[in-house]
Amino acid sequence: MKRPSKIKKIMHRFQNKGMGQTVVANDQPCAFSLKIEENEYDLKKQLGNSPDVVYRRFPIRFQNGELRQVLIIFIDGLVLEMTVRENVLKPLVEEPFQNIEQDPLTEIKEKLSVKRVTDERKLTTAVQEVLKGKLLVIIDGIDKGLIVHVEAFEFLRAVQEPVSEKAVRGARDGFIESSAVNISLLRRRISHPALQFDTIKIGEFSQTSIVIAYIKGIADPEIINRTKNRLNQIKVDAIRSSGDIEQYIEDHPYSIFSTIGNTERPDTASALLLDGRILILTDGDPVSLYIPLFFLDNIKSIEDYNSRPYYSSFIRLIRFMAFILSTTLPSLYISALNFNKEMIPSDLLIPIIEAREIVPFSLWLEIALMILMFEVVREAGVRLPQAVGPALSIVGALILGQVAVSAGLVGAPTIVIISVSYISAFIVTPIADITALTRIALLISSSLFGPFGLIVALLGLVTHMVSLTSLGVPYMSPLAPTYFHDFKDAFIRFPTKWLKHRPKFIPNKRSTKVKSLPDTGDKQ
Repeated sequence: MKRPSKIKKIMHRFQNKGMGQTVVANDQPCAFSLKIEENEYDLKKQLGNSPDVVYRRFPIRFQNGELRQVLIIFIDGLVLEMTVRENVLKPLVEEPFQNIEQDPLTEIKEKLSVKRVTDERKLTTAVQEVLKGKLLVIIDGIDKGLIVHVEAFEFLRAVQEPVSEKAVRGARDGFIESSAVNISLLRRRISHPALQFDTIKIGEFSQTSIVIAYIKGIADPEIINRTKNRLNQIKVDAIRSSGDIEQYIEDHPYSIFSTIGNTERPDTASALLLDGRILILTDGDPVSLYIPLFFLDNIKSIEDYNSRPYYSSFIRLIRFMAFILSTTLPSLYISALNFNKEMIPSDLLIPIIEAREIVPFSLWLEIALMILMFEVVREAGVRLPQAVGPALSIVGALILGQVAVSAGLVGAPTIVIISVSYISAFIVTPIADITALTRIALLISSSLFGPFGLIVALLGLVTHMVSLTSLGVPYMSPLAPTYFHDFKDAFIRFPTKWLKHRPKFIPNKRSTKVKSLPDTGDKQ
């Protein structure tokens, strides 16, 4: 077939110089042609000869007896075939159209019984829509196409409770890999038009849909614009997961502390939105990101508000102490035993020294080996199949620990110290990776310089944490800077009746969240 000059230009435009393959050039959009043959040729050049790409051409009749060719294109498996057959093909073929001289697109829109039909003049944009599960309708003699929304919402798994965020008293649903379903889960909890969703496509090849969720009138517009600007500046080939988004837009990419939070629970996400946070949903990933993130978020839980404030406050204090204990206990042990033995009571010091007499390694090497062994066992338990992983984590740690003590490779006190440190880390799972790295850093400083090195390392750690920001908002708020008014819901939680205002350290435009409550007499 002789190729028109226009097609030669299109081929040159879409030719990848380095790979010798055709790619979609989003920076130079190609318009539809009036000839259906040229449009089909352009589409096949971009979509290739993949067996799942369906091209179906058929004529439509007009009342004066004339025929005109129509071409539909869709991806097999991404559309509902029953909808295509009953709501697209049948209305186009069975009933004749009115006047051939007029644009039949309007009449086609009226005949199609689908949820949405839009016009599209750019062929390259239409290709991206087809790859997302839409159906493209092209009519001979018209230089634009119709994008018909007939996506097949068939998901790999149902809505279920997230494995990493179990609930004792609360909702049992969780986000899944479909952003459409995740949006509906949020809509069920916040049924108000102020809940806004803005979509941005990122990735030249992946064309990943990123949804920004916020409540208009509560969220700070400056934070919203800052989030959108950073997302719009991302120019990459593909987005693999929400972790890519997190590391692309965070303020401190080289810090061990993450300044962007994540959750898989819709109830947590909706509560964050009501506080004035910004939510980022990534299509194909069940993990949603939220901005800004604060350190105290790691010791809080949405379930704290479902129980009495006394026990919730007690649990929060335990979580904070568990973080301190998990990071500093091994370094405190090595500092006291190697540099300040007088800090240990004599009744406790004598058994520790006796247990260490048969150990051939120095104390810091003994602790380092135990930390390495626990990390290996924990990683194996996470990566192995669910039926084998927990058994290996428990039995492996017990057997290795018992055999190591019996063989004289490590002392029993060291096993106790490391075990308490790792068990404490499981209480604050959102920052479990941070506690592991911090534990090693403090261990090195205390091994070299004793208590002085430990104190200097802790001061450096606190200074670093105070300097962090989450899209411009201080990470250590309400501690630094200090908001005494917000201490009612920090390390401890006051009764719910006292929490009538949103936290001031979270940027928001609506401070009051409780207008009135019933008068119960407040009996003691």
